[in-house]
Amino acid sequence: MTDSAPLEAFADVEAMSRAAAARVVESARAAAAARGRFSLALSGGRTPRRLYELLAEAELPWDRVHFFWGDERCVPRGDAASNYRLASETLLSKIPARPENVHAMPCDPAAPEAGAQAYEETVRAFFHGSDASFDLVLLGLGPDGHTASLFPGEPALAEASRWVAVSSGRSASPPVPRLTLTFPGLAAAREALFLAAGAAKRALVDAAVAGGADFPAARVRPRGGVRWLWSEAE
Repeated sequence: MTDSAPLEAFADVEAMSRAAAARVVESARAAAAARGRFSLALSGGRTPRRLYELLAEAELPWDRVHFFWGDERCVPRGDAASNYRLASETLLSKIPARPENVHAMPCDPAAPEAGAQAYEETVRAFFHGSDASFDLVLLGLGPDGHTASLFPGEPALAEASRWVAVSSGRSASPPVPRLTLTFPGLAAAREALFLAAGAAKRALVDAAVAGGADFPAARVRPRGGVRWLWSEAE
């Protein structure tokens, strides 16, 4: 028996992004009030761009918001493919974020395992040995059912204890190594918020929402639950 996840459908990315921004703001204010800080794991790709632009206009206690990443490509941070660059251009450069609160993934293509270990230590130290991780994780959905850099067939899917691992990225674009949060790292989060756009992804979204599917995105089960937002238009 499986539990279904909440799904909200929208006509376009603008409406979906506004709903997502409202949820992030709500979660941030609640976490800051309850625990004195808000930990947010950001996603990459095209879909969250508008969400980040909207968050940059929000009134939040930015000095208490800590930014992490769900995955990163092993490219220079100024590269167009960098998830850090996307967040920096659309959000981080627009708000009074404290530099020490921005926890970027160190992804050197020559030493991705070292980067994964370093980020594992960063994340574990931040949460002080707690079995709970991020307050909110933002995630996307690929046409093959991947999320973060958890691609079908990757060894990282079998990781049972570490929160950060290396993904070869061979089936991705660009085909470079990546760092990614693992299923254990995502399972420790208080909540995951998926954003998916396009009619071609609706079947995957429906399967994940219904429960029981086995592609990577459908296997994300954080302790606080999953919410799915889907836009018919891309």
